[in-house]
Order: sequence, then C-alpha cells, then structure tokens
Amino acid sequence: MKKILLALAIASASLVTLNSCTKEYITNTQEGVSYVYNLKSNNWSRIGNSRTYEAVININDLDGRYFEDGHVSVAVSLPTASGQEATYEIIPATVLDFRYSANYSIGKVRIFADYLTDQPLNPGDMSVKVVLTDARVGN
Repeated sequence: MKKILLALAIASASLVTLNSCTKEYITNTQEGVSYVYNLKSNNWSRIGNSRTYEAVININDLDGRYFEDGHVSVAVSLPTASGQEATYEIIPATVLDFRYSANYSIGKVRIFADYLTDQPLNPGDMSVKVVLTDARVGN
C-alpha cells in the first residue's frame, strides 16, 4: 500500500511540474526590409577638395526603432561586362579604385567613396542594396 501511495505521489508531482511549463514565443514587431537603389554618377557629391564622394539615400522606414535597436547593412554592385556574374560587395569594402563605407541616421543612409589614387574621380553608376533588420532589445 505504501508503494502505491508513493507511486501516486510521484505521479501527481510529475503531472503538476510538467503542466506548469510554458513555451515562450518571441515575435519581432517589425519585419526586415530590403531596398535596391540605382545610383548614377551624378548622384555623388565631392566633399570639399578631398578625394571623397558622398551619396545620400533617404529611407522613410529607417525610423528610431531600426536606428536604436535594429541593424542596417549596405552593399554595392557595380555594372558587369556581358556574361559576368553580378555581385554585391558588403561595405566597408575596396572595389576597384574606391574604398566604400557607410553610416546612417534616422531616415538617411550615407555612402562614402574614397578614391585611392592621386587624381579624384567620381564614382560611376551602381546598384546599392540597403537591408534593415529588426532585433530584440538586449539591454
């Protein structure tokens, strides 16, 4: 009889313990979004007398939430010769004679192209991919 009561007590305790477990689902409130922009050579502005050029892309979805807690990535794709595979270079990167970098603020992404030789040259046409990714606040 004691064995039956002990077995019943263990089964009851196990049942109560297992029923108290809950699954927690974390749902991002914003989904990631991707944009592709075609920059022309006339979209670039030279910064002073430097060898650095800047292009500004306005993105309305780049709000305070993405700015504070999300991630913004930028990649460039230069035109390719016929038959060559198109690629995106995630910046910062050096492509041909330019070193590309980017920064962002609410509503804007700024892309910088530093010409690496003596005579400054305007960056040419290219595609720019901007990806906004949501993240859960960790602190």
